[in-house]
Amino acid sequence: MTTIMAFFKNRTVQQLFTFAFFQNILWWVAGSTAATGTPLATDVKIYLGGYGMLLAAGYFLILKRRFQSHIGPILVVAAATLGFLAAPHDHLVQLFALLLCIFLVLACVPQLGLQSVYGLVVFSFLAGCGVPVILFFLRNHYLATQFLLPMIPLVASYLVFFEHSYLPAAQDWRWSLITPAVMLVTLLFLDFSWRVVIAAVLALAYWWLQPKINARYQLVTTSVIQLFLGLLLFK
Repeated sequence: MTTIMAFFKNRTVQQLFTFAFFQNILWWVAGSTAATGTPLATDVKIYLGGYGMLLAAGYFLILKRRFQSHIGPILVVAAATLGFLAAPHDHLVQLFALLLCIFLVLACVPQLGLQSVYGLVVFSFLAGCGVPVILFFLRNHYLATQFLLPMIPLVASYLVFFEHSYLPAAQDWRWSLITPAVMLVTLLFLDFSWRVVIAAVLALAYWWLQPKINARYQLVTTSVIQLFLGLLLFK
């Protein structure tokens, strides 16, 4: 019992659960937008919930340990297994669930050069679209424009907020303006409203503030801010 209590009192473990929890709320909120189809079966919800939690926990450790985590890739592989079980008869969904898992494992191999701009772009697309697209597709069996448009700024938020994880080295300040500029452009795809304005201000404010936050708290803080951003985008 003492060992278990010590485990849950560990600061990294607490941050891991917080990060994974908020990331999954974000994904499920996004995946439920414009969903009009058949509700998911209970077992599918359980498998997808486990998939999302293990996936987010895995890349939390991978990013926190600067792609040198040994446990992170194991959690990602476990997530892939649950992703397969969530859609046993839909190979397209299984493939989509597997893509981010494969990428995260390969990203831990320095020789492949995925700890780069290219890696950031691929990660942002797969992390931003993965679970929400799976949720929407399993309910509706198609993808709607009404659903996909808000996904564009969500993907851009991963570009902005996780840039420091993939590009930790100092760079020309002018290059650092690219991801927030992309974020602002993607918000133009949405109908103008006070929500969009607040989302833009929030994204820019956190982009400016993020480097000033203690490194050990950056990921968990990012998950909280990103959830608030998602709640603004997915009304």
